[in-house]
Amino acid sequence: MRKSFILCCFFLVICSVAMPLFAADPFEDNLPIQTGMKLKFIYIVAHMEQRDRTWTVEITRNSFPNSVTYKWSRPQKGKVDMTGTRILTDLKLSRNFNPLFKRDENEATTDTAPWISQQILLELRERSTAVNFREGGTGALNWAARSLNLKEKILFPVTINGKQESLRAFRLNKGMVVWNNMNNPLVLEYEPLSVPLFTSITGWKLVSIEY
Repeated sequence: MRKSFILCCFFLVICSVAMPLFAADPFEDNLPIQTGMKLKFIYIVAHMEQRDRTWTVEITRNSFPNSVTYKWSRPQKGKVDMTGTRILTDLKLSRNFNPLFKRDENEATTDTAPWISQQILLELRERSTAVNFREGGTGALNWAARSLNLKEKILFPVTINGKQESLRAFRLNKGMVVWNNMNNPLVLEYEPLSVPLFTSITGWKLVSIEY
């Protein structure tokens, strides 16, 4: 009897520890893109996180997935800050990414950075791969379309409204970690394989979200 009681208690303890993991919705679609949402990233340069250097994205207009407008700001050491506006017109189906942010850009585009489209995420969920992903974005002739492949499922630490959270995410090839959230398929981490000196493309890692 005593042995059965001990085993029962042990089982309850194990369940109480595991329950938050297994009871949680595997798709955090209840944290959508919203107008006024602010994202803060740190730079990743040459595979090194630069925690003292941050840049930001703020959503100014939202009709996701048909249209999302955001302003971005990238402070520059000893130079005038780089800023710009992107109007993303196809976060539903687009396969164009484009991580190259240009000073004073203000244009509508089918590029999706720093997100991927819902279709790309859906394919990763269902088949663990998404074909014809154009990392360089619209018209990037020197960036051939490749497949995105799921390497592992992870928990990604981030601060949301001042509280530390862990987001369910996919670690992919091409140095990407993507939030498994159909209403906010944000690229949480991006570490390009190219050399910034030649491409001007730097990576990033999300550190906080404010709604």
